[in-house]
Amino acid sequence: MERLVSTRVNTRSSLACLECRTKHLKCDAKQPKCSRCVSYDKACQYAASRRGGLDRAALTERRRRLANKADAHLSPDISVAVADEGVTLGDETVTGPDCMEVFDASLPVPTPIPENHETPSFRHGVLTDDALVKSYYTNFHHLHPFAPPYKHLVQLSQTSAFNFSPLLASMRLIGHIYDTHQWSESLSSAVEAQIFQLKPSDAVQVQARLLYSIALFWYTFKAQAKEQMDAAVDVAVKLEMHKKDFAATFGFGDPIMVECWRRTWWMLFIVDASYAGTLGTMNFKTLHVEPTAELPCEDADYESGIIPTPKTLQDFDSREFDSEDVVFSSFAYLIGATRCAAQVICMSPKRATREHSEAIIQSADSAFDAWLLLLPKDKKPVLKADGTIDELMFQAHLLIHVYVLLSE
Repeated sequence: MERLVSTRVNTRSSLACLECRTKHLKCDAKQPKCSRCVSYDKACQYAASRRGGLDRAALTERRRRLANKADAHLSPDISVAVADEGVTLGDETVTGPDCMEVFDASLPVPTPIPENHETPSFRHGVLTDDALVKSYYTNFHHLHPFAPPYKHLVQLSQTSAFNFSPLLASMRLIGHIYDTHQWSESLSSAVEAQIFQLKPSDAVQVQARLLYSIALFWYTFKAQAKEQMDAAVDVAVKLEMHKKDFAATFGFGDPIMVECWRRTWWMLFIVDASYAGTLGTMNFKTLHVEPTAELPCEDADYESGIIPTPKTLQDFDSREFDSEDVVFSSFAYLIGATRCAAQVICMSPKRATREHSEAIIQSADSAFDAWLLLLPKDKKPVLKADGTIDELMFQAHLLIHVYVLLSE
């Protein structure tokens, strides 16, 4: 199987301190304190880089350590192509992949494995001692938070009848990619073997296939990634995962698992849409499904296990008529942004005339403008008060602004 690898064009993003960012002011980024903070005697702090942040010495040490661990040297020159131009969000310029490939930016840069390299197979053991699963939760889960929270998964693995083996196999593969920046044929085979053993009606395969598909897609196995995605969608639709009652039925009275199944459907929709935009197919299976599944809550509530009464898609679509300002979760706003993009895909004919194109652009403009205008003040910045990134709002803003750039 041929693995395609392209070269990244490194473009440094603009740097600004937290004080200037929160007030949307231009920052000269002088350190230890910028000029504005010096003038106004403000505390000047910089958020840690979300793009790595390693200096030359640290990067060298990291490569040496990973090389020893994987018994193969990593190539620092191999990565994924991105455009020279970036998307501006407030004071921050973000460079990213082509069009809707914003959801793929969560995995590390792929590095090819030598033909004779074989990654050791994992052993099933106590989940709390599983380094690869921990790596998954440390590096990936907050970017695509639909799997059960780590603490709850540990508890369920010890006390419930849920069979999470296929999901854990996919987690281990992604955790391995983060730890070594390499694909593992043995872990990939383990995922497929676990999925193969499942009954067609086992809902956990939707989660396992979705994660496996994301990993395959990042490593440019795009045909296989699409096959896994289509299979996941087929199972989800057959089980009616897109309907409100599914989560309650398959959650078996566990509020966290009920929320987990809601998140699984909506993440399936988001990633399916991102594939359509990235591959240029302009069609995807979940596009034609009418969901009644309730919307996910905030990630903090999900992780805490205290799940509030869920809001519905109807609530979201009628939010402009609310007498009070109602704030939805970041996940819900990402769903909203993806639905705007899906609307464009749905309206696009295979052969568009100029008149068709103008009508599509006008309709899309209205949808994206409404999303931006109805966005609460608290959701407009992607940088949270503690200096961390709201990853789901980051993806939503990036998707919206990519469209704005492409339509101009």
